[in-house]
Amino acid sequence: MSLPGSMDVERERLLARLRQHLESTRGPQEETSSRRAWLAERLVEHYRPLRRFVRREIGRFVAFGVLPAGILDDSDVTDTVLVRALQHWQEAPERGLFRWLRRTARRTVRQLVEQERRRIEHERSLEEPVGYQGDEWPDQVVRLIDILADPKAEIPEDVVLGEETQRVLDEALDRLPETWREVFLLKVDGWDDEQIAVAEGLTKEQVVRIVEASRAFLADLLRERRQELET
Repeated sequence: MSLPGSMDVERERLLARLRQHLESTRGPQEETSSRRAWLAERLVEHYRPLRRFVRREIGRFVAFGVLPAGILDDSDVTDTVLVRALQHWQEAPERGLFRWLRRTARRTVRQLVEQERRRIEHERSLEEPVGYQGDEWPDQVVRLIDILADPKAEIPEDVVLGEETQRVLDEALDRLPETWREVFLLKVDGWDDEQIAVAEGLTKEQVVRIVEASRAFLADLLRERRQELET
């Protein structure tokens, strides 16, 4: 997990890079420049959830053995996604921006994975994927189940930091529809319902219902998983 200070440094680094890109591709019309500047600011706001999404997408290819771990850096890939988003600024919606960014990220990750896969196949045979190691059931997961089961409980981000806890939670999150998963994770990040609604193109009421349903769904799945590991 990045500490608040390091996240501020990362945001400043990102802003500097986006401003540099804007300067190098500045258009003649003021309206165009203003629109792209607006998008750059929104991209910075969405950086953290977007990078997490990219990390998960890369992780899928690693888990399936398509790509060895460590080949693609999620930070570099996220930067590439942001630059491509700026290049296609005309397509960026004001509502549902995060959904649009995820589509861009998914395409970018797939393209980069295919490039790396071809490079690796040309140089050597594909390495075996790294397997998961199942340590004993962490106490974190028990606490996570309790928190998810209580609709009034806050969802502290540090609950999902343990390696084994993260693996088990990721398995449960993969069972959620993508929109539900990303809404839930934005809530974990501390976004309020209005921010999430704008990012996903939903109403606040839909956000509340999705978060509540996701919590209940994840709690049930984690209980089942816990019982499986304890038997």
